[in-house]
Amino acid sequence: MQRHLLVVGLVSLLASAASAQSAPPRVTADGETLEGGSFGAPNEAVFKGIPYAAAPVGALRWRPPTRHQPRGGVQAARTAGPSCQQSDRLTAWTKSIAANFGTQDKVETAPLNVSEDCLSLNVWTAGWGRRAAPAPVMVWIHGGSNLNGEGTSPWYDGAALARRGVVVVTINYRLGAFGFLSHPALTAESPHRASGNYGLLDQLDALRWVQRNIKAFGGDPSRVTVFGESAGAIDIMHLMASPLSAGLFHRAIAESGAPMQAMAGAAQAESVGVKLASTLGIDPGPGALGALRARPAGEIEAAAGRMMLAGQYVPGPVVDGWVLPAMTGRAFAAGRQTPVPLLLGTNALEMTSLQFYLPPIPRTIAGFRRWLDQTFGPAAPRIAELYPTPSDADVARSLATVVTHQFFTCPTRLAARAMANVGRPAYLYQFTRVLPGGEKLGAYHAAEIGYVFGNRMAWLPHEPVDDTLSDAMASYWTQFAATGNPNRAGLPEWPAYAATTDQHLELGSEVEVGSGLVHEACDVVDQGLRAQWQTGGTK
Repeated sequence: MQRHLLVVGLVSLLASAASAQSAPPRVTADGETLEGGSFGAPNEAVFKGIPYAAAPVGALRWRPPTRHQPRGGVQAARTAGPSCQQSDRLTAWTKSIAANFGTQDKVETAPLNVSEDCLSLNVWTAGWGRRAAPAPVMVWIHGGSNLNGEGTSPWYDGAALARRGVVVVTINYRLGAFGFLSHPALTAESPHRASGNYGLLDQLDALRWVQRNIKAFGGDPSRVTVFGESAGAIDIMHLMASPLSAGLFHRAIAESGAPMQAMAGAAQAESVGVKLASTLGIDPGPGALGALRARPAGEIEAAAGRMMLAGQYVPGPVVDGWVLPAMTGRAFAAGRQTPVPLLLGTNALEMTSLQFYLPPIPRTIAGFRRWLDQTFGPAAPRIAELYPTPSDADVARSLATVVTHQFFTCPTRLAARAMANVGRPAYLYQFTRVLPGGEKLGAYHAAEIGYVFGNRMAWLPHEPVDDTLSDAMASYWTQFAATGNPNRAGLPEWPAYAATTDQHLELGSEVEVGSGLVHEACDVVDQGLRAQWQTGGTK
């Protein structure tokens, strides 16, 4: 009888355990019960489409985010929320890259689901119910020129990274004219007398959600790393220059983006907002805001798009006196950035996949020289020596290289130096891997993302060295998230940046330390950037 009872009890216990393992993961966040799904084993949980703020629609359009009100019952969190309002530009951009490999037909496409009601985030954790201690948290801020992108892009699937022992969070934030529009009436209604940085405010609010709730997902709120690429990296460095970010993150990773250039000030940004309203037939006056908030999102997006094509509007953060009291480059130079460890770097030839941002000059030696004179002034002859261009056929490559260094490589080095100047660790890298068949592109903008996340796009060629490089990069990134230092046993030593040694880590077919990255050209660019700070935007 005792043996029978023991067997029955054991079977019941095993059945209960199996039932618990097969039950969907549930968690309570901000007073709301969420039911997620699994991305593999039972302890690998994913929650998608979690609202972190109220829908910024109607009267909340162009206001700082407000708290999401919890819904009753159990809320399904297995489907991504809508993308923020945007055009479907990224599909064409991705296909243009794939065309270099002859694989554009392999790029997966799906209708873009956009809405102003888009402030949601997604969480991946591979230690669900089994983690002995809270794990480091990595919050991804996507790129896309602050015009496009979404936290649930296949590029940013957090499964592989979460399996390395971190909790991964990806977010949506307002884009384009909805995330970055200033207007005198918006400034007047703000208690801070500030307008324009709504996308940054969304990012800050998502980080506050992480601080309140990530422990319930197995994450450590005292070890939060923000990481992002392109506009996401640029925004992260803006957050480092914002007094509103204090205590919200503890390390930062900026891939291909350092906003050290001059920025628009409040008055300049507000004049753009007035122009946008005017193109919609809305004149300045007491009813301007009500009329703007009543307009359909598509009309506003279309009007902003026309202004961008005409060179009259570039959405992005502004010096508003509240979120950003000063230009970010100036704040770094003065040592006023958030004092957290920073890992940052660029790709060797960013601009080959960003041709639409290259200056529209004649692709001739004469046209190239005129542009150098206009851009670099007295330093133009030296720049011409550093980038020899023997024929018209070489102009396109030289132009892409100079602009890569001007807007990516050199500002990033300057940011690393600013960190070293205040005694905070910075780890500088350059990504140099060129895929077979991709010699024309080189190490292009966004090429490193798949290596960090461990996500391989089917349309990209692949060799064994790509697995090795991806493993190394993901290991460096997650070790940095855990400790603030990317170094770990089994990987080449990555020295902290110092201007005296000017060292960086090359991430390519080989992983090795280099020094003096584009140093002569960067010395010239640095002088120009510092000159911009003297006349740049102010509140």
